Amino acid sequence: MPAVVQKTCICFLYVMLQVFGIRHHGPGSAQRLLKALESMQPDCVLIEGPPDANALIPYVSNEEMQPPVALLIYNPKNLTEGAYYPFAEFSPEWQAMAFSIERGVAVRFIDLPQSLQFTLNREASEKKQLAIDLEPTAATEEEVKLAKENRQLLADPLGFLARLAGYDDSERWWEVTFEHWTDEEIFPALHDMMAALREEVKDLESPRERQREAYMRQQIREARKEGFERIAVVCGAWHSPELQGVDNYKTTADKAILRGIKKTKTEATWIPWTYDRLSFQSGYRAGIISPAYYQLLFRHPDQVIVYWMTEVARLMRQEDMDASSAHVIEAVRLAQSLASLRKLQVPGIGELREAAICIFCNGYAEQLELVEKKLIIGDRLGQVPTAIPVIPLQKDLEKQIKSARLSKERKSIYKEEKKLDLRTPSNLLASQLLHRLNLLGIDWGWEKEVRKYGLAGSFHEHWTLKWQPEFALKIIEAGMWGKTVYEASQEFVRRQIEKMDKLPELSALVDQALKADLKEVIEHLVQALQERSAKTRDIQLLMDALPPLVNALRYGSTRQLDVASMEQVVRQMIPRIIVGLPLAATNIDEEVSEALFHKLLAVHRAIQLLDHQEYNQSWQTVLGHMATSDAINGRLRGGCSRLLFDKRAITVDAAAQHMSLALSQANDSSDAASWIEGFLHGSGLLLIHNPDLWRILDEWVSQLSWEVFQDVLPLLRRTFSGFSSPERQKMLSLAKHDFAADTPKPSLSPYGEVDESLAEQVLPNVKLLLGILN
Repeated sequence: MPAVVQKTCICFLYVMLQVFGIRHHGPGSAQRLLKALESMQPDCVLIEGPPDANALIPYVSNEEMQPPVALLIYNPKNLTEGAYYPFAEFSPEWQAMAFSIERGVAVRFIDLPQSLQFTLNREASEKKQLAIDLEPTAATEEEVKLAKENRQLLADPLGFLARLAGYDDSERWWEVTFEHWTDEEIFPALHDMMAALREEVKDLESPRERQREAYMRQQIREARKEGFERIAVVCGAWHSPELQGVDNYKTTADKAILRGIKKTKTEATWIPWTYDRLSFQSGYRAGIISPAYYQLLFRHPDQVIVYWMTEVARLMRQEDMDASSAHVIEAVRLAQSLASLRKLQVPGIGELREAAICIFCNGYAEQLELVEKKLIIGDRLGQVPTAIPVIPLQKDLEKQIKSARLSKERKSIYKEEKKLDLRTPSNLLASQLLHRLNLLGIDWGWEKEVRKYGLAGSFHEHWTLKWQPEFALKIIEAGMWGKTVYEASQEFVRRQIEKMDKLPELSALVDQALKADLKEVIEHLVQALQERSAKTRDIQLLMDALPPLVNALRYGSTRQLDVASMEQVVRQMIPRIIVGLPLAATNIDEEVSEALFHKLLAVHRAIQLLDHQEYNQSWQTVLGHMATSDAINGRLRGGCSRLLFDKRAITVDAAAQHMSLALSQANDSSDAASWIEGFLHGSGLLLIHNPDLWRILDEWVSQLSWEVFQDVLPLLRRTFSGFSSPERQKMLSLAKHDFAADTPKPSLSPYGEVDESLAEQVLPNVKLLLGILN
């Protein structure tokens, strides 16, 4: 055995596929590692990981530390540069760290530091952009195909080996081939396999891989200089041939590879992680299939099938489904039988799932899907020690969460529904906190419309909450604005005021600031709002700005805030909108009219909220003018007629007259269909309860030619598809009814029926004017 192998034991376990995350393989790797370390008794353990976080390794043994957790390495001067290194209980690196700390063995990370990788990332991004800007070089189809295959091989070398073995899924191949083996003799076989694979692609490897391996070899040499004699290196299987042959590389050559890379200042901390973030389903590219199963396999390697099936039974009982101990016994037997038929040492997650569906669910996978996420992925959320240094904003946030009684939602990995009554002090604090966090870009919660939940008034809010581990970096970023959540959100709003030049954005910011109770910046916001509204000539921008401002006005008044200055802005905006709207709606195309239609509805709701008699009268006047103007798009005319009808500003007969004019045969059929869409927006009940309107619409459709009907059908279908199912069923019944049998059809003439006796009296004069008399 070469001297280097006597001095250094390389324990390789899995492949590092991405710079920003370690690909976690199963507990078999960790178990083999622990056996290898026990038999070797190293005096130094070197782990593939970020040296930037070496000072944080001792926290692994802290009683409060509960994986899954992640190391967060970031650039404090540019928080867009950050890297996460997740660890689970069954991660080989985690077990290596715990083993070393427990036995007092020196342990450190040896991968290329993020302080260097951030610099290399920026340089690579600049080169990539330069390559895009340059003229692309010609390449044959064969060369393009070969380059694609090479990229796939380097991106997933284990996937390449899995395909050679007949597997489409590299995770499944790894589990079947290696995961359930506990014999340490598998290490040499893995080493030989990786060496052969590396030989095939040695000319294709990226410079970054060579830099990483050069740095790791340097760290191994450094450990030797410090006098360590039994050095264990825990690394990815892909790197093992290059590190085990450390003496085959000259120190000067490795130094040359690393020369000239500038350091970026970095900071590191531990943050909680989730099993959901470890899984492939979460979109995390370095994930695993089943964290929950792997945890059971690590803790109970000999009884994992029984524990897993017992968990199936427990979860199904929670969903009020039958699941007895007999089910568990039969499912265990079936899983073992499937493994035997497939020549597997033990059942994998596939065999367990198939057995559970067969025994517990009678062959219907839908029942298992109710509990599958908890069963396969797991609902575990990690925890980090309170002793870990955090920024002041983080401390204040945790305090605010506790005061607002949101600790339960903070610790959940699932979406949590939260109804808030703002008359309750703790609920009010929760609302203010959530709005402040949204301002800072920490979107823990999404607010929903309370009307959907049977609640009315401005004292109720309904939120959907889901905490994300990535918020840790956003919290650090928000710390630049202040030491508390209140200070940070206020300072953030002040900076936004300076940047915002569009009136709608500023108006929305006023609404957000009021809900977040940032009283000290409201005056600055309203002052900026007054200045920008006075300069704004675009009516559509004023229309965008009015609804959130009215909402803010209403929100502020219910909380006894001084809203006089905002009222003044609203009093200036509404008359300008009313005067300018008809001109803004004249002679515009379909796309612009659709956008203006939704703005008109929003302004209408805002004016109704104000409940100001003068505004209501002026608004109804302009709606009446637009409803009868030929220069305005059909959708807008129909929408105005509907709004007037809903407010009882026009009668059913007047609405029927508007419809008759719009659906006249002299008008364009597409414009008529647009009118119907505007008039019926939101609900078709008025057609059901007003037969005259239905008859007019029915007669118009009946008179359309087949070609015209085909043209307007998409518009009509879009209109009627928005109605509820009972509404559509009732309309279908009306369509089958023959109104001609019981009621005369109304004339499409807006002037009513013709009086023949009067016509006979004026007919001679008409003939004379037309020159048709003898």
